Order: sequence, then structure tokens, then C-alpha cells
Amino acid sequence: MSAQLLDGKSLAADIRAGLQEDIAAVLQARGATPRLAVVTCSQDAAAGAYLRAKLKAAAETGLAAQAYPCAEGPASLLRRLGEDPAVDGIILEQPVPKGGDAAEAFAAIPPAKDVEGVNPLSYGRFFLCKSSAEIAASGVFPPCTVSAMILLLERSRLPAAGKEAVVVGRSEILGRPAAHYLSALDATVTLCHSRTVDLAAHVRRADIVFACLGRAGFIMGGWIKPGAVVVDAGMNRLGEAWVGDVESAAAAERAAFITPVPGGVGPVTTAVVLANTVAAAKRGLRA
Repeated sequence: MSAQLLDGKSLAADIRAGLQEDIAAVLQARGATPRLAVVTCSQDAAAGAYLRAKLKAAAETGLAAQAYPCAEGPASLLRRLGEDPAVDGIILEQPVPKGGDAAEAFAAIPPAKDVEGVNPLSYGRFFLCKSSAEIAASGVFPPCTVSAMILLLERSRLPAAGKEAVVVGRSEILGRPAAHYLSALDATVTLCHSRTVDLAAHVRRADIVFACLGRAGFIMGGWIKPGAVVVDAGMNRLGEAWVGDVESAAAAERAAFITPVPGGVGPVTTAVVLANTVAAAKRGLRA
């Protein structure tokens, strides 16, 4: 078996093309396109790559986007941006500076402009939803990378309901909400991590594998169940290359579908950020 690639670049292009009518409507209504503010406090290479990708994609899509460097705690800057009527969406690039209070920073982003779903109110409302229909009806934006992974899973046309899903990684903004979203899709979900005993056994039985750990090649290709769908959100620097959390070449020999790294989850995450910013701008017109 040779896996079919779940091409994030083509899916992202479809999402961005679908925004044009709404962007035009916002521009006509208020004389300005939707605006995204990206607060960045990190010198991390992966964070820098994502920042450049977001700004480039925003410009190509027709949104206004600006980076706001922050040398220290970002909460005060986030509050100022939250009060700026010209800003529709706000995201905080990870990681937060060492010693910084991530919870305080997330809470400083107004829920109406929280296009990544990290404010405690947004996050809590998301976790109160028991089904995908409730998530859609809630109006809350789930964490963008999680939404991207779900959209890529949908591209595989494998229905999640009733399937065994394993999420590897338990971070607050990725692994845990990914497990919740899969549960809302009626998958049977196991949340694993780097200290899980016999992780290989869990992965081997999974119809769906979400890799969210942030460790290069941590999930061995030989662990993948034949015919599984593998969605790899890892973005790890290995020499001059970017690689995922899954041993990709070996996994592709067993999986039915797999996301490439780069070119898989990353571009879709960026497109979701832009889509959420446009949606926030449209809601602002009704406020």
C-alpha cells in the first residue's frame, strides 16, 4: 500500500478562494478589508516560518495583516489590540516568552476577536459542545490547527464515527482539543503522550492517528495500522529540513492517507486563521 497525500496546499487554496465574496462584502460595508493582528514574542524557527506564511497568505487573499513584535509579556499589547476597532482578529504566536503567563495572555484577547480559540471563555465553550453540530452552532472558533486537522481528515472521506482514533500529544491548544473534536465526531478516542506505556500498541489499533507531539519522527511508521489516516501536525527542524512527528516514508507504506510535512496541516491552519478573521469581521458588522 502507498498512501495518498492529503494535500494541505490545495485545501488551503480552496478555503481562501471561498473567502473572496465575504471580504468584498466587508470592504463595501465599512471601506476596509478584514484585519488580522499577529503578536509574536518568539525567535523560534518554526514560529517565524508560520508568521511569514500567515502574512504572505493574508496579503494574497486580500486581508490586511500586521505583525506586532513583543519583547516581554504580551498581555498589555493584546488588550490594546482588543480595544482597536480596526482589528478584527488577534492571534498570539507560540511559544510565549519563558517566564511569561500564557493564561493571562490568552485571557487578554477578547472572545469576539479570538480567532484561534484560546481565550478561556472560547476554550470552555468549545469543550462544552458534545457534537460537531453543537460546535458549528456555538459560533466559537476551535483552535485553528485542530480545525485544520479535522478538515484534512474530512478530505480522506473516512467517517470518524465509530472509528478508533489516537491523538499523540496532550497540549492545551492542540492535543487535548483535537481529542475533544474527534469525540464530538463520534470517534472512540485515546489521548496518548510521550510517557504512554506501549504507545506503539495504541497506534497500531488506530484507524485515525493525529500526531501533535512536536518530536521529530517519534511515531514509527511500522506502528501505523494498514489503511489508517495519518494527520501529522508536527513541525520540527531536522538539519536543513522540516519534518513531522511521524516517520513519514515508512508510514506512507502502510497508511491509506497521510499529510505531508511541510505542505499538510500548516497551510490549512493559516487558511483557517484567515477564514476566522473574515467571519469575525462579518460579525462585527452586525454588532
